[in-house]
Amino acid sequence: MIRVIIEHKAKDTEKMIEVIREVRNEAMKQRGYIMGETLVNTEDSTNVLVISSWESLDDWKAWDKSETRIKMKGRINELLKEPYTVRMFHYYLIKNNKVWSVF
Repeated sequence: MIRVIIEHKAKDTEKMIEVIREVRNEAMKQRGYIMGETLVNTEDSTNVLVISSWESLDDWKAWDKSETRIKMKGRINELLKEPYTVRMFHYYLIKNNKVWSVF
């Protein structure tokens, strides 16, 4: 499992969140999508963080390169003060005081 973290610097946070909801509704239909959440920085409401969980890196990459996602990126980009950043992390589990890889 991987987690994808996308950090946005929004011109209009409310509009950004509306578009993020639409993107998530489409992502939920994709193979490998597990869950997502949207966080707004308590000290800077223009800083919006999206965290999504995917079964595999390949599932995320397929979604990221899909026609639907590419169209929605355009809508997101219109609402940004600066380009967003994307970071991907493999998920690790701590069990019995040992770290176990899940990938």
